[in-house]
Amino acid sequence: MRQDTDYQLALHRKKRLDSLLHHETALVLLNLAVIAALLLVHTFFMSLLGPPSRLLVMALTIRFLLLLAELRWLQRYAGARQEQAAFWHFHYSIWTNIGFAFLASFLGGAADSHYSVLMVLPIIAAAARLNLPGTLGIVGVAITLTILEVWLFFRQHPPAESSEYFEAATVSLIFLVVALVVWALIRNLKLEEQKLRESLVAQEHLQEKLVTEEKLAAIGRLSSAIAHEIRNPVAMISSSLVMGQRSQDAALKEEMFAIAAQEASRLEAFTTEFLTYAHGKEPVRKLTLIAATLGYVASLVKARAEELRVTICTTCDETLQAQLDDFQVQQALLNLLTNALDATPPGGTITLGAVVVVPNILQIFVENQGERIAEDAEAHLFEPFFTTKKKGTGLGLPIVRNIAHAHQGSVELTMNQSGRVRFTMIFPAAVTLLTKPKGELNGSHSDRR
Repeated sequence: MRQDTDYQLALHRKKRLDSLLHHETALVLLNLAVIAALLLVHTFFMSLLGPPSRLLVMALTIRFLLLLAELRWLQRYAGARQEQAAFWHFHYSIWTNIGFAFLASFLGGAADSHYSVLMVLPIIAAAARLNLPGTLGIVGVAITLTILEVWLFFRQHPPAESSEYFEAATVSLIFLVVALVVWALIRNLKLEEQKLRESLVAQEHLQEKLVTEEKLAAIGRLSSAIAHEIRNPVAMISSSLVMGQRSQDAALKEEMFAIAAQEASRLEAFTTEFLTYAHGKEPVRKLTLIAATLGYVASLVKARAEELRVTICTTCDETLQAQLDDFQVQQALLNLLTNALDATPPGGTITLGAVVVVPNILQIFVENQGERIAEDAEAHLFEPFFTTKKKGTGLGLPIVRNIAHAHQGSVELTMNQSGRVRFTMIFPAAVTLLTKPKGELNGSHSDRR
């Protein structure tokens, strides 16, 4: 548990540092975009602003190159020391951007140079990362430098104009509003993120608790079902043997011993089915002629079908082939066919068929004429030990499902209405090229015999 907690904390810390580096990268890209936009504006309004001074062009060029170097450093070299890289780059970028914004505004050649907009970038960055006093401190520095830039301009170009100071004060007020709005938004986002994180942690704990409880409940149901299925035959065997030993009637003894043998066989069959369900087996896929597989399975239950007066029909393209474990598919179909026989009234028909619904997806189905499956039973059909039969083990359909899943497929109750009940096994990416000589096929009728 301690290791899991440490791992979660380390993972959260890494995500946070990755996010910080992404923010720093976004800030650099924003700086590049703003500088390019300011140069473009200066070019369009050169008649009003005048050509940029040589010092301004040099400063913008150097700053542009430095930003490109920062971007490259963040992308290639910051990964090894993320925490230090994010910390130092944040402080470096704040003060560098403030200094460059002041320098560009001063070199812009006007008291109200449009390059002062560069001061907004470090203010936004500070509001996103610092607390309120720290953010207000950065805003105070930006306001001071903005007014200082106007003062320096009029010192070189007297006389001073009060309107320019008023504009500087207005810009300073905008700086303050931007800082407060961004800080408030970021704070709210962080609070919501914290609430969401706490909610997710609580949900994960609840989910783990529910999963644990469900596992324990499943183990309890499984144990109860196994105990029930074993207890009844053992009790019958024990009572039959005792009665057979005590009785002097030879016919009764023979009857009791026959019951004991029958219940022992039933217990053996249950154990075999349970082991088949529990262990499963990886399918050995071979090119299989589907029509031959269906015919073989139908032949296995032919005698019982005649006894019950039920007709079994098969429908399948004679050339259809698929990469399947023929033995496992036969086992699954035999379970489905046995269930269908039990549910079909005398004179009814069971259809065993296979179709390709879309390229490379095979569906093999067993459909019988019988009563529809009740809604309360339908939801539990594939649960282990669930059965509606008096002597059923409840493992037939779960075994079918395991075999389908082993083939990366599924089994579904695709039709459930009075007179038509169909179970379908779906095998994706199983169908191969058609007709090959029968001697090359595995799982054909001749191979099984």
